[in-house]
Amino acid sequence: MEPANNSSAKFDPVRILTQAFSYVKHLRLMLIVFAFALLAGVTYFQCATPLYQATSLVFFQSFGTPLRDREVPETSAYSSRTSRNLSDRIRSQQVLLATGRRLGLISDTGTYEEFLEHVPAVRVGIIDPRHVEVTVLAYDPEVVRNFCAALVEEFESTQESSWTEFRDDAMDRYALQLTELEEKVAENVGFLTDMEREQKFTEVTIEQQNLLQIPKELVETRERLTRMDAIRKSLERYESEGVSANNLTILSLLSSFEKETEVEVGNLVRRSFAPSRTGATTAKSDPRVVTPAEVDGIDPWRDLEKQKRILETEILDASKVFLPEHQKMKALTERLEILKRGLNTEMLVLREKFDLEYQRLTDKLAQLELRIPEYQKVTEEFGRSSIDYSTIEQAQMMWDKARERLAEKLATITFTEDFDWVQLRFKGHTSLRDEIPISPNKKKLVMLSLLLGLAGAIGLPTLLNLLNTSATSMPQLEDYIDLKGIGIVPLSDPEFLEAVHRSPAQGATVPNYLLECFRVIRANIGLDAGVAENPSQVILITSARPQEGKTTQSANLAWAYHSMGERVLLVDCDLRRGRQHALLQLNNEFGMSRMLIGDISPDEAILSTEQENFDVIPRGPIIPGSTELLCQDGFFKFVAHWRTQYDRIILDCPPVLGLSESTSLQRLADGIVFVIRSEKTSMKDVRDAVLLLRKTGAHFYGFVLNYVDLSKIGNYYQYYYYSAPYYDQFDGDNEELTHDKKELPPGGRH
Repeated sequence: MEPANNSSAKFDPVRILTQAFSYVKHLRLMLIVFAFALLAGVTYFQCATPLYQATSLVFFQSFGTPLRDREVPETSAYSSRTSRNLSDRIRSQQVLLATGRRLGLISDTGTYEEFLEHVPAVRVGIIDPRHVEVTVLAYDPEVVRNFCAALVEEFESTQESSWTEFRDDAMDRYALQLTELEEKVAENVGFLTDMEREQKFTEVTIEQQNLLQIPKELVETRERLTRMDAIRKSLERYESEGVSANNLTILSLLSSFEKETEVEVGNLVRRSFAPSRTGATTAKSDPRVVTPAEVDGIDPWRDLEKQKRILETEILDASKVFLPEHQKMKALTERLEILKRGLNTEMLVLREKFDLEYQRLTDKLAQLELRIPEYQKVTEEFGRSSIDYSTIEQAQMMWDKARERLAEKLATITFTEDFDWVQLRFKGHTSLRDEIPISPNKKKLVMLSLLLGLAGAIGLPTLLNLLNTSATSMPQLEDYIDLKGIGIVPLSDPEFLEAVHRSPAQGATVPNYLLECFRVIRANIGLDAGVAENPSQVILITSARPQEGKTTQSANLAWAYHSMGERVLLVDCDLRRGRQHALLQLNNEFGMSRMLIGDISPDEAILSTEQENFDVIPRGPIIPGSTELLCQDGFFKFVAHWRTQYDRIILDCPPVLGLSESTSLQRLADGIVFVIRSEKTSMKDVRDAVLLLRKTGAHFYGFVLNYVDLSKIGNYYQYYYYSAPYYDQFDGDNEELTHDKKELPPGGRH
């Protein structure tokens, strides 16, 4: 059987409607939540303090001299050229508290927190370079009408008093600091003069500058000699190998170093180290003059190499056509020898230049090492003198600069008495809501209450549906456990459901919806047996947990087969809580338990009902240990014997979870009908029970969804054809059919 979830990706309107109907059962809860949200909105509207708003337009202009000094706080703190600075000044706590006192909102000792209790927000926004917009939120309509005008007056008053206080304090502070700095400058000048006279600082400085490059040149020379030593070792290895291909490698090494050489024509170098072309080293000699032939390399060696590769390719191609003694081959070979000699000459010249540079650096290193002690001595003397001198000189520069800055600050404050003065002018309200509050807003509150009500009315049932893990619908179960549903049984009157003593033909002329449910289950079992070529003679009825209706299912399914004229045996295999004897009103003194322990024979255990060919083996008295005999070979032989006597055998077995009988007895049955109680059995229990039976190799006919409440609109929509109204429509047809039969002539229908 293919999994039911193969089609889950397709659009299924029935599934969507089923999900929608699942909310109907929470309709009362949804109405309560929705009403509670509306009630909360009304309560908030009645209890909340109304908040009023006024938006005003204020003109501003800045006056003052062009003098400005960023290092003078008294001149830079009041710059209104930046919009943010002006906005912060207007909304400063000092200005707002003064405005609150003017309007009588707080006392003279009132705090900013007390002010916020009356005016929770003041916002200032820049409209253009000459106008600002002031928005005030207050709990008193009178406050929002007068606040902005009072704010402008208090801003100008606070600005004037603050500037006067800052200016007087700065003048006194800067004048005292200037007097102290004058004394420090005069004292430091005397120290500097005495030091220059007693210590020859200037002469030491000049000498130290001349020797400053020695350490740097020493490090650079050693580093280059190290690199050249590595190249020399490589050159000696390649020359000792004597392979012509190494000429290119040697040329590459020498060319890469040639750009860094400082040997020029006319330099004096010694040749004590220079190796001869035979590999011997010459004895130490006097300095000699470098000639052009020793340093001017043949730069086009790369072109010669390129020509050589091209010529070798031509020789290779010609060798395929001509013999080595051919005139053309000889000419090409001669040209190749000329190119090789040219490359060899280039290599010798570059090597000569490399050797000269190496000797020059060796001599330079020796000279620099001889001057190191002199450099260290002069540096030490210069360091001692420069530290003393720089200390006094820095102090002098610091005092001079501080004196100049103080003088500038005094001048700036003196000549900028009216610096950067900001003038504000209240121009009127652009928006005033002093009668209808902005909060709470009726429209917004109604919308918010409706949205919260809808969210709660939908969200809470959705959460309850998500938390509900019980089996509720047949498609849901088919997807979850990969079993097909073979029928449902509506929630019905227990007395009628358990009244199995009914005629086999009952409901034949007037269909009964409950009996038809068991006939549908019977038909679906037969379809499964026909498709799978599997007999359905022995049918095992079980469930995941107790009290899911498997007993009534077993009895009524047995009746459904008996109504077809079959000889049916109903066996109560639940030796703990079986109650088939109560449903069928039979004596329970003899039954399965007595048969299993050998007190009675199988024929004595079988009881007949009021209906012919409908036999039952009840549970019998509860006997300890009888359940173990149920799963042994003896009972299996009994079932094999009954197969020869009955057309259908129904085994009413215990639940799967927690008990072992059903998993053992499934080997006797041709298939299993799994009973699930709607809206009670959890999905996890169903899955665990089905998996447990599948592990033992059980064959399933399908599952039956029991106790489905068709009074719920979701279930009725999905399973309306299992309900009584669906069959009521046939009543009229049956009456017409009966009436027609009465009017037919004796010969029958025409």
